[in-house]
Amino acid sequence: MKVLCAWCVRDGRPAFLREKWPFEDPSETHGLCGDHFTSLSASVNQVVTPKVWLLSRVHDVYWALIRRVQRMRGRFFSLC
Repeated sequence: MKVLCAWCVRDGRPAFLREKWPFEDPSETHGLCGDHFTSLSASVNQVVTPKVWLLSRVHDVYWALIRRVQRMRGRFFSLC
């Protein structure tokens, strides 16, 4: 899965940030690059702490695991 900066996409700039699991999934999801993340933090007068960053990564892993379990469950029931 490819992660793109939503604001860079809007501005027509190169937007690729990283790839995340599941790597075989060709779909796209969105986040913010460092420049846009900084400008967003400045606009709300609040810096995002490492704890918030960690929670967002845990959220990504959680949904990836849910999708994997759903795919595995589909394979299991198709064998029965």
